[in-house]
Amino acid sequence: MYVIDRIDRLQQELSNGLPADPDTAKQVALRHLQRVDARLSGELETAATGLVKAMQYGLDGHPAIVFDGKFVVYGMTDLVAATELYREWRAGVRRP
Repeated sequence: MYVIDRIDRLQQELSNGLPADPDTAKQVALRHLQRVDARLSGELETAATGLVKAMQYGLDGHPAIVFDGKFVVYGMTDLVAATELYREWRAGVRRP
């Protein structure tokens, strides 16, 4: 699972409470970035991978769940429900 908006959320976290002076804000932001730990670094790497995959799949919205690189369920975060839709599609079941 890829949380592709993690990069945006980190940017918001880093800019939260920055001073109005651009030079001081830059120094504070750099100190925040230097404190990025291994867990957060891994989250950002996963998010970047997710963004690349989203572009490869041609996704035009999120949330989106992709099955077999072909079937996309948009607007749903419930993996169980999305999997059921995918299984129905594979079986040729049509919903009303």
